[in-house]
Amino acid sequence: MTSARFFCGILFVFFLLGSGGQAQAAKAKTLPDLPPLETQYDVYVGGIHLISGRIWFEEQKGRYRTIVRAGTHGFWHWLFPWDTVLEAKGRIKGARFEPQVFFTRDVWDDKPRKTWLRFDGRGDVVPAFDPPNNDKNREAVTKDQRRGALDPITALLQLLGHVAVEKNCRAPVAVFDGKRRFDITGRDLGEDEISGDGYGAYSGPARRCTADFTMVSGAWKDREHARFWKKSETEDGRDPFSIWLASPEPSLPELPVRLETRSIGGLVIVHLTSWKRTSTEAVAKHGTKDAL
Repeated sequence: MTSARFFCGILFVFFLLGSGGQAQAAKAKTLPDLPPLETQYDVYVGGIHLISGRIWFEEQKGRYRTIVRAGTHGFWHWLFPWDTVLEAKGRIKGARFEPQVFFTRDVWDDKPRKTWLRFDGRGDVVPAFDPPNNDKNREAVTKDQRRGALDPITALLQLLGHVAVEKNCRAPVAVFDGKRRFDITGRDLGEDEISGDGYGAYSGPARRCTADFTMVSGAWKDREHARFWKKSETEDGRDPFSIWLASPEPSLPELPVRLETRSIGGLVIVHLTSWKRTSTEAVAKHGTKDAL
């Protein structure tokens, strides 16, 4: 379920952009105030509803917290039992998100794997694993390569912050997920019209963006493990992600409402299927002590 884990880490709190970790044009500006929110996204791969996930987000007193809980959906959970939780916490300074800790717990076939990223405030991030990481035949990510990178969730938040203050998604980001270091470059294609097609919670005008992936380090060196980073059995590299952003209601900033990309498993479509205001207590309820 490597691809499923990657989709949840990136697709669900959206797919990422900042600039050396921070969107440079946003430095002197401030983010709009947001109430605590809960959203749900459903992922279809090759027409199959494969993954469902919920996201909780809150910001208060210059701090942020985001929690993602996701897993294979319905029959597919019985056939391929996979669940994950991701959590990111840190500070907000102006329009910049500064991560302090990022945590994931993947459970595949009743075997949990935990990853922590701890940010030292000086640009470095140190990963830790339980059980210990024993990946072989994978490129190593050096300290210099991971310097200034954001975790996947904070990278998303930084992009959304960039969109909120600059009204475009033209920003690069450096991302480190504990094992892989990759760059994502966003492009803004202007306004588009989308339909929920009976799946999504939003129909109407939306900003269309693309996100291009470039692997920096941490890739598998063998063919089987590297399948997610292939367009097809014979083509390396990922197609760009197409992402649509829109405000579900006038009082909210633009949120990701739809995503599409082509993968070796078929067309991937992600829909925002529900959203609601929630509370600080509800967000905390879904967190994990491991991320403290």
